[in-house]
Amino acid sequence: MSNLITIELNNVVYRIEKTHSIHSFLSLHKVDTQGCALAMSNQIIPRSEWQTRDLSDGESISLFQAIAGG
Repeated sequence: MSNLITIELNNVVYRIEKTHSIHSFLSLHKVDTQGCALAMSNQIIPRSEWQTRDLSDGESISLFQAIAGG
């Protein structure tokens, strides 16, 4: 049984250990998240959940600059 999963971040595929949370994955790959929002399955994930939300095989993550508007 493999301990690796495949995820996609902004159309780039990664093979990672399945023990990663969103936060640990982004930290490992030194992704700058300042001012960013994150969506999984077209649903915004609050930053407060990044450390506890585990990643699953085949997940697609979109990380993008959050822009305030009016």
